[in-house]
Amino acid sequence: MVMRVYAVLADYNEVAEEEWTADDADTLHKRLRAASVEVEKLTRRSRYATDEDGFPTDPDISDAFTEATCAIAEYWAITDDPTGADTVDGAVKIGSVSLGTTSSSTENLSAIEKLQRRIGSRALDILTNAGLIRAAVAHT
Repeated sequence: MVMRVYAVLADYNEVAEEEWTADDADTLHKRLRAASVEVEKLTRRSRYATDEDGFPTDPDISDAFTEATCAIAEYWAITDDPTGADTVDGAVKIGSVSLGTTSSSTENLSAIEKLQRRIGSRALDILTNAGLIRAAVAHT
């Protein structure tokens, strides 16, 4: 299976608040690749037309994939937490010193709140606005 990456440096610099310098393009490429995995995970149950390689063919859907990928990578650049490890750790204690608070714990957060802490809310908004993420409603 081919790993689909939905954005490149030029895409990132077009949509991000601050441009990424070419000095560290390898790091950005890795983050865009990981962010693409997140976008695919979020849209796994969405219906859209694809080409033979699995990329969306509708320009609006393709743009949403690109912008959401860039939004996640930008969030990770801001938080400096591309793996999401810091969002689940909560407070860290070393002897009598505590870094963070128990309020940073994720125990009482909903699944969507945990996801927003890990990838930010902008990517979710982009994909939702494009009709790629929908709420499931069961009428009983």
